[in-house]
Amino acid sequence: MADATTFNLKDNQKAQRKLLVTCVDVSDNAGTFDAATAEWQIVGVGVEDSSIEYNPDASTVTDILGITETTVNKLETEQDLDPMTIRGGSKLAMKLYNQVKYGRLSELSMYNVMQIHAYVGSDGAYDAEVHKNCTITPQSLGGDYYVDMPININFSNDKVHGTANNYKYGSTIKFTAATSAGA
Repeated sequence: MADATTFNLKDNQKAQRKLLVTCVDVSDNAGTFDAATAEWQIVGVGVEDSSIEYNPDASTVTDILGITETTVNKLETEQDLDPMTIRGGSKLAMKLYNQVKYGRLSELSMYNVMQIHAYVGSDGAYDAEVHKNCTITPQSLGGDYYVDMPININFSNDKVHGTANNYKYGSTIKFTAATSAGA
């Protein structure tokens, strides 16, 4: 997939946060990725602030000439979603509830997670990437007025690049893998 060259925004227009969307495949394809059968659930409903943290593993060295050089070894990408309120119809919340309840902790590392960058690309073909076999960890269960299950998503960096046809909550989302070299 070729590098993106422009944002699909007008000059000086700010990208709204709703244009960066995270989805989880809630189909029964745990441990595999099949774009044709993936069932994408958007996460973040009711969450007021969430960022994809890159968490770079960097090392800095100053050489004998006094020149400082920094090397980035890897990115340990993560996203926290708090409060993730339990909502009827959420297949992700039900899967996580059962995985924790029955101690199936290894299943927490079998999620395919898609990041949609709807501020890049064009209508119906938004820049997207699927991270295969990510870990989603519930952090707690409870709350004051509603039952919340905040989660952490640790992205695998085992990516498939492509496009998503939509990014809006309540819509059916399909991912199309890029076919060119570098995908």
